Amino acid sequence: MTLRKLAVLLVLPLAIGCKTTHDFPPSADIRAVTETKPLPPASILTDTTASDRYNAQLEAWGERVRAAGVRLCRYFKTEGMKVDCPEAEAKMQEKILPPEEPRQ
Repeated sequence: MTLRKLAVLLVLPLAIGCKTTHDFPPSADIRAVTETKPLPPASILTDTTASDRYNAQLEAWGERVRAAGVRLCRYFKTEGMKVDCPEAEAKMQEKILPPEEPRQ
């Protein structure tokens, strides 16, 4: 066996075991967590419809940012980061809005 073949055989296991690419989190999640908060229009001061529309936009923005943040948290947790991520959305909603007590 030539020295060249021996060198290739010694390096081959290292080359096979090396990860040449890195899995990044989804770019949509990165865009979502860096999305700019909607700016309130001046009309929200005098128009209740405009105010309601802005509040809905603000709520939707917050939900998108939080959902992307949770997905990123879980991504980094699977990559080995020591982090506590929020529970499933349904369980989080129960903590925020507990089920109503039965009326008597």
